[in-house]
Amino acid sequence: MKKNLKVVAAVMAVSVLSVNVFGSGTHSYAGQVSRQDSSLSEEVGEEGDMDKGGPEASQKSNEEKGMAGSPEEDGAGSQGNQANVMDSQEGSAGTQANSTVSPENAADSQENSKEDQAGELFRNAQEPQEQDSLQMSFAELIAEYDLYAMLSNGKELRIRSLPSESAGLTHTLPSGYQVKLTGAALGEDGALWFQVEYGFQDAAYSGFIQDAYVVTQDARLQEWKAAIQDARMFGLDRSVRGAAGNTDLSAFPKSYRTYIKSLTAAHPNWTFVPMNTGLDWKEVLRNENGESVNLVDGGDPMTLVTWKSTKDGCYDRSTGKWIVKEGNTWVQASESIIKYYMDPRNFLNEDSVFQFEQLTYNSAYHTEAGVEKVLSGTFMSHKVLGDKSGEGKNLTYAQAFMKIGQELKVSPFFLASRVRQEQGVSGNSALISGTYPGYKGYYNYFNRQATGIGEAVIINGLKEAKSKGWNTRYKALKGGAESVSSDYIAKGQDTFYLQKFDVDGSYNGLYWHQYMQNLLAADHEGKSVRKSYAEMGTIDNSFVFKVPVYNNMPSSACKKPGEKLSKPSVSVSKTGDTSVKVSWKEVPGAEGYHIFRAENNGAYSRIKSVTGLEKVSYTDKKAVPGKLYSYKVRAYLKLYGGNMRSSYSAAKEVDLRVPKPTWKSLKVKKYSTAVLSWNKQDVTGYRIYRKTGNGAYKKLKTISGASVTSFKDTTIQPGNTYTYRIRCYRKINGVAYFSSYSKVKTIKVSMSAASLTKAAVSSGSKIKLSWKQDARADGYQVYRADAPDGKFVRVKTISSPDKLKWWDAAVSEGKSYSYKIRTYSKTSQGTKTSKFSKVLTVSTALQKPVLKAAKPVSKGIKVTWKKAQNAAGYKVYRSLSKTGNYKVVKKFTDNGTVAWTDKNVVKGKTYYYRIKSFSAYNAREKNSVYSNRLSVKNT
Repeated sequence: MKKNLKVVAAVMAVSVLSVNVFGSGTHSYAGQVSRQDSSLSEEVGEEGDMDKGGPEASQKSNEEKGMAGSPEEDGAGSQGNQANVMDSQEGSAGTQANSTVSPENAADSQENSKEDQAGELFRNAQEPQEQDSLQMSFAELIAEYDLYAMLSNGKELRIRSLPSESAGLTHTLPSGYQVKLTGAALGEDGALWFQVEYGFQDAAYSGFIQDAYVVTQDARLQEWKAAIQDARMFGLDRSVRGAAGNTDLSAFPKSYRTYIKSLTAAHPNWTFVPMNTGLDWKEVLRNENGESVNLVDGGDPMTLVTWKSTKDGCYDRSTGKWIVKEGNTWVQASESIIKYYMDPRNFLNEDSVFQFEQLTYNSAYHTEAGVEKVLSGTFMSHKVLGDKSGEGKNLTYAQAFMKIGQELKVSPFFLASRVRQEQGVSGNSALISGTYPGYKGYYNYFNRQATGIGEAVIINGLKEAKSKGWNTRYKALKGGAESVSSDYIAKGQDTFYLQKFDVDGSYNGLYWHQYMQNLLAADHEGKSVRKSYAEMGTIDNSFVFKVPVYNNMPSSACKKPGEKLSKPSVSVSKTGDTSVKVSWKEVPGAEGYHIFRAENNGAYSRIKSVTGLEKVSYTDKKAVPGKLYSYKVRAYLKLYGGNMRSSYSAAKEVDLRVPKPTWKSLKVKKYSTAVLSWNKQDVTGYRIYRKTGNGAYKKLKTISGASVTSFKDTTIQPGNTYTYRIRCYRKINGVAYFSSYSKVKTIKVSMSAASLTKAAVSSGSKIKLSWKQDARADGYQVYRADAPDGKFVRVKTISSPDKLKWWDAAVSEGKSYSYKIRTYSKTSQGTKTSKFSKVLTVSTALQKPVLKAAKPVSKGIKVTWKKAQNAAGYKVYRSLSKTGNYKVVKKFTDNGTVAWTDKNVVKGKTYYYRIKSFSAYNAREKNSVYSNRLSVKNT
């Protein structure tokens, strides 16, 4: 072995330690990860054949000859990129090559003698001298000439430094990799291993692999093994160790609507709300693709190679190993898989949508039985906490989650799901054992601050528990829940998705404040909660889902990377009079792309090949103005024996004539302003035309610059209908060439009637008015009269369309006032107003208060009365006789207090009570008449 590639036994020790220390999960990467279907989540179209068809077929032989060159060309780089140190090996042992022992060169007695000799060797091979004999026997086998084989029966095969499963790894190689057999040995469990030599990135290496993963057409090996197998009386082959709804669809981008429409059709009570982050998709992706922000479990055999990042600092190209970022197996996620899990559209389906559910408490369907559904199959199912004292004494986990959820107003389903995700189903992590040396009696169920590599995860987590005083299981559950609630749910990150992807900037900035590094955690937790709802029969309750939306997102959902090359998705655009830019979406796993072009519906020919996964555009600078061009793209991956190719993309056409403009929108922003927007074209500028009513079109504006794709028309007037159309122009050598007209768009400008919604006395001193917003108006005019049919006078002008309330303080007690409002708009031809709203009338008169009860209580006499709507407060009067002198014994300056206990009373005496309400208009108090009178004997 090369010294710089040696993997010491400590690596395997850490791997074993991870099982014992972490149990099923550790913080930040959210514990046990459910296995998922690794196949593509979307159809990728017809896959291209290996070097078959296509206009480049005539160049096949030359390309194949080029395959034998550098590692970049012959696929060595690709194989190296697949090398890893995952702690499990996929696949199972398969049949060996079908070679048989030839009887022509040996007598039966000679064969029997050979078998007896091999059997004797293997029966005693654990002794050093017998190991030497075995090696000598194999040396005789290969003495005639070298014996070559290939690796098989697994997607990834581990080469060990010694013939033992506990030995360090030298490399992990893909099936089909060529090796030379140079020796044989017995492992510590009696399994047969081969010593092999192989090349990797222009260097020679050696190591050991079990015979079950070696296959060859050389009959000598099968002959030799058959004899040994018969002599030992058991097979050498061994199995491989493995591995009520209110959703506005129009508020969502078009690419979201199909998914949401399907869900709301199945569940009419579900409501979807877009979370418009205002963040650019590429900027979010750049941050989420940062160091250790998103991880996947490199030790899970269901984690595909395409899910793991191969960028610098994440993948060691000299060893073929992924660099562990957290715990013992968690590695950096690839950009492609981050895109997939970050794209909300991929999870707007029955199974995954609950990662967007808000995590607040809802008594309607958060029940103890439901929590038990979440906990089903785990160490917490129908189990008591085991606390000997405190709030958690005698509580089950489900009861504890319910109690904490109710107190914190957080979904107990979320709390249960989060602990299940962090601690797994078995719950054997040292973070919750309470027995870890130095931290006995401390627990950390939510894995707060439990980060690091190896043992540091446990220590850091328990330091946090000790510092927080989590010395009972209930305290740890509640403390962790409080932390999550206050740090995340209460600060905008109130869905599983938002706790994974920090795209809410209301607190703690962006991107860094993420609860977990496990890229798949939000989906797993959402599915767990969804399953519980379904089992409880509450799946059709009125759930609300908050779905993030980003700016400049891809037009369709990002695809999940798989094992095959998918068909490219292509777009084209003109970049000049004689140039066309061909762009396509990245194809995970591709090494490069072939670009084909056809002219005027003719035959296609390859015009360019580009190398590099992220090379996703090419500019054709040899196009001729006036022609119609059609382009296709095909992805390829160079492999030993031929290129793997995707199927062709759909053809995309480009017409080099001046393009016809296409609308984005025409909106009335204000009653005096129309906003036009259109799609950018490869032109010099745009010309806008308008007609009023049935009149003729007139040129309204000529715009210079292709990037200016909007225009504000500030000359419109309410009461008119306007129709617009646009055309593009391009200047070539000083001459302007115009496109055809766009489709027409029409707006009718009419002011909506104002809507006064409420007029009521406020605090016994003012009248409060409220109305609905009209964002297109400039403000509101408030009118008042002494009667609904009286003379209305404007009493206030509100100069902001966003101000929707006003308090009228210039009123008196005991009068009636009528109000109405209208909106106004300042136009180029003066101020325009809408129709008046309906009239609302309110009286400020004080009503006679009602005394409800007066009865003795332990500390005196309790007096209660009905709330007086128009009052500013109340005065309580008392007398020792029915007709005696009543004096004020208590005054309240708010109309919300409706009870009082008179403690200044004497046992055995009878007291008489009545009250008055009062108002305070213009800072002057005015009393109502007395209430009814009640008497009570203080017993």
